[in-house]
Amino acid sequence: MAAQTHRASVLSLIGRTIDDHYQILSVLGEGNMGAVYKAEQKDGPPVAIKVLHEELGDQIELRERFEREFKALFRLEHPNILKVHDFGIVDGSPYLVMELLSGMTLDEYIEEHTTDDAFTLPPEQAIDIIKQILRGLAHAHAQNAAHRDMKSENVWVQPRPGGGVDVKILDFGLVKFTDGKKWSDERKLTMQGMVFGSPGYMPPEQCTGKPTDERSDVYSLGVLLFELLTGVWPFMEENQVQMFQAHLMKPPPSLASSVPEGVRIDPALEALYQKAMAKNPADRFPTAGAMLAALEAIAVPASRGAGPASSGKGLDPRLLAAAGVGVLVVGGLLYLLLS
Repeated sequence: MAAQTHRASVLSLIGRTIDDHYQILSVLGEGNMGAVYKAEQKDGPPVAIKVLHEELGDQIELRERFEREFKALFRLEHPNILKVHDFGIVDGSPYLVMELLSGMTLDEYIEEHTTDDAFTLPPEQAIDIIKQILRGLAHAHAQNAAHRDMKSENVWVQPRPGGGVDVKILDFGLVKFTDGKKWSDERKLTMQGMVFGSPGYMPPEQCTGKPTDERSDVYSLGVLLFELLTGVWPFMEENQVQMFQAHLMKPPPSLASSVPEGVRIDPALEALYQKAMAKNPADRFPTAGAMLAALEAIAVPASRGAGPASSGKGLDPRLLAAAGVGVLVVGGLLYLLLS
């Protein structure tokens, strides 16, 4: 009965006009926290509208996260960051109005290039994707904003007509502004006994609930670089505790020994990756912009050619992510089906 009531609530917005401007056309996707709708507006192209579930609308922290995401994205206008147009309240629930995207998450794109015995994403395209992510995050860091939940599920890819993809960073709901200018309604997102983030990408300091900043994003970008070139995370552990321990204690595996057979890794790219994944934040690149500059200085970071065979890949990280419990808040759930 509760499920039927919930579904009826989601469908009840279809056909309605919100704030005398946005007409809801259909449901694009649904997650634990809310639903995403396709809508027409009176004076512009179709948009996507993300609405917090009605039964969650009275939870102050979730409402604040929605408002925080709007403020962050509205402030961070960049071609590689999802554009947010508006924020409001409908039936007591907050909503975000966003640009309507076609395509899929980077997580899904990586999975499309993964088979039982091979990872087929061209290394040149992997480097192009990470550069676009770095450009978007470099802009955020230049505005003193740290994302704090960078992962493949929070990156959107749209195929280009001539080949390749365009990239958009999603979900700034855990954003932290590091310039001392806190929103008056912002609460601490790290509380005693609670760690926010995604286990495969979490820097050591975030695993232990310590303060995070732009260097924490750099660590997660190191994980993304490894994932784009190999199809998996650097650390493949059986459970969350072991995953946290790996981030805290284990040295990251080398790219050269982990990429598919025939992929060549420039030693400078190997050094860049190892620097990004340093255990001590002081040993990493200070910002995504600094990491981008180092990457762009490498003529051919990764390419097809003579190279080492790939190592065993082990447990699929998506299985571990699906098994997360309690201590994790995983972002991006509302945007997975926006295609």
